[in-house]
Amino acid sequence: MMNKRLKQGTTFLLALALAFPLLTLPGARAANAIDTNRKCSVAFNVSGEGNELTTTAIQVNLYKVADVDVSGNYTATKDFTGLDVSSVSADDKDTAASKWADRAKEAQEMLTKSVKKTATVTLKAGTGSLADLATGLYLVDTPEVVTTNYTYTFTPYLVSLPTNNYYSNGNDNWIYDLTATNAIGLKHEEHARYGDLIINKRLKNHNATTGKKATFVFKIEITPLKGKTETRIESLDFEAAGDSSVTITKIPAGATVTVKEEYSGASYKLISENDQETTIVATDKDAKGDLASVSFTNDVDDNMNGGYGVKNNFKLNENGQYQYTEPAEKN
Repeated sequence: MMNKRLKQGTTFLLALALAFPLLTLPGARAANAIDTNRKCSVAFNVSGEGNELTTTAIQVNLYKVADVDVSGNYTATKDFTGLDVSSVSADDKDTAASKWADRAKEAQEMLTKSVKKTATVTLKAGTGSLADLATGLYLVDTPEVVTTNYTYTFTPYLVSLPTNNYYSNGNDNWIYDLTATNAIGLKHEEHARYGDLIINKRLKNHNATTGKKATFVFKIEITPLKGKTETRIESLDFEAAGDSSVTITKIPAGATVTVKEEYSGASYKLISENDQETTIVATDKDAKGDLASVSFTNDVDDNMNGGYGVKNNFKLNENGQYQYTEPAEKN
């Protein structure tokens, strides 16, 4: 045991504990030297009410990016040669945290097929742990997770084993087991997946005496799993009896969609069910399965009026919403 406090060189943990941030910044002080022969352990978790990740298998990979000496100074390993693991001033915690966050991203970018994992664990029910880890600095890399309706990306971390809580609560004892309240909470971002909707239309008979073109207009109400309901407008034109379809793209996966034929042509009637409902299935990420679809059938009626419908022009804006635009004038 050392008789005076040892100023730690670079030992640092950039991670979120389950209930509060657990930060050991460069320059933290400790009463004892690091026992570099001692084995360490670390636990991981994902949390959040209604978070589907708690029911999804999540693989977490650890890569040792640097060795640590008794004074807390790091030396990059061969696979991460060139990564800056030098001391960062702890005078400004936000700046120090930002710098180490950038280093974590840089370490992640250095991963190649030749870089072997030090350890890996698959989280079940949102938790998992690893033991028998040598002291040092580790990159926590969690690959993208794809679920039925979302994809999740994870923030890379650089985790020091051991670490301490000197800058959070003044306790300078080394923590060799990052478990329980010291477990690492994986920070993630949720991204919606998208799918398509096919509107099928069958025109049994065409009334040529009322005009060459027949137009059918549909209102599509989209209610996503999260967010506000969106309305889109589409149409189909027929110049003869037969089948046709239109595909509505980039609809959030899992959304409930109700399609209603708002206009059935000047001399046609709908003979199939209206207000049809379906659920959008993701079509990205090499998804397999049937596309969401609805089908309508029309036939001529006794109305001999001519004319056809005109669809409003709705275009996708920069916010991902459909916005009406005036149609271009024809010369």
